[in-house]
Amino acid sequence: MNQVAQQIEIEKSLEYEISLVPFDKVPLVWEKVEKYLKKSAGRSGGRTTIQDIYYELINNKTHLWIIFDTGNLAITGAQITLFNIYPTGKKMLNLEHTAGTNMQDWVEKGIDVITQFAKDTDCEGLEGIGRHGQWNWVKNKKGWKRPATFYEYIFEENK
Repeated sequence: MNQVAQQIEIEKSLEYEISLVPFDKVPLVWEKVEKYLKKSAGRSGGRTTIQDIYYELINNKTHLWIIFDTGNLAITGAQITLFNIYPTGKKMLNLEHTAGTNMQDWVEKGIDVITQFAKDTDCEGLEGIGRHGQWNWVKNKKGWKRPATFYEYIFEENK
């Protein structure tokens, strides 16, 4: 039994899930997402603070989505959304803050899940204002356009 051991390469496959956190459960995950959202708030040009984000979440004015690794349940990102209802009655789901690590691995799935949530809650589409770099996440998706740094996607059934 003098066989040479064979090296077996195991490629670790990360899989991410996205989940909506009920407003009364936000304090349970806040410590894990605050670091991501603090960066996003810092880029707001003084429009919002991390305390503002937390207040709006726990008072059910905005929604917290967490992105986590299904292997070890580590939270790797966060998304904040809110409903914008305009004077005309148009209802859009606003993508307020997107932050985290390894975004290239989960942002596509996140957009799909959030799009379904928007449709299920009678929104006409998605919208957001973000850094120019965020355009890279949606530029190849049908229906997205970039008027300046404002992004929107109107669902086909609402055109």
